[in-house]
Amino acid sequence: MKKTFIILLSGIIYLTACNNQTTSVDSTKTNGNSDSLAAIAALEQADIAWDSLSALNSADGWLSFYTDDAIMMPPGEKICLDKASRAVSIKNMFAMPGAKMRFQATKVEVSKSADLGYSTGVYQFAYKDAAGKELNETGKFCETWKKQSDGKWKCIVDIWNADPAK
Repeated sequence: MKKTFIILLSGIIYLTACNNQTTSVDSTKTNGNSDSLAAIAALEQADIAWDSLSALNSADGWLSFYTDDAIMMPPGEKICLDKASRAVSIKNMFAMPGAKMRFQATKVEVSKSADLGYSTGVYQFAYKDAAGKELNETGKFCETWKKQSDGKWKCIVDIWNADPAK
């Protein structure tokens, strides 16, 4: 039931966020709450740190941003419902020749209680095919985050998909 709720919530957030194609982080919806402001800043910093590890092709670093029970929905793959399937997917992604993954949040919001939030944004993924030709993919993402008991933010649902081919 909990996973169904999380999937449903992520779907609603994703559908709502699809129309936002801005290029800078929109964190204006804070509910006038200083806890919300601090949570948005922490969530933005977590996303930046995650992208920094992505730039280093650190699969283990990437995976450290998920909760143990996180749901990951990468493009062209089956849904990953456990640590092992997430690890296989991400390690395979970074093992691709010339793999480079970067992403930037364009919108971040948190709940009034400042313990649940989401970020949406864009990504760029480059890799080389079997012939050595560099291929570039752009796309969008939606991450649902939950504040942990230690105060850190971790991703509980992550979906990303490619833009249409040009």
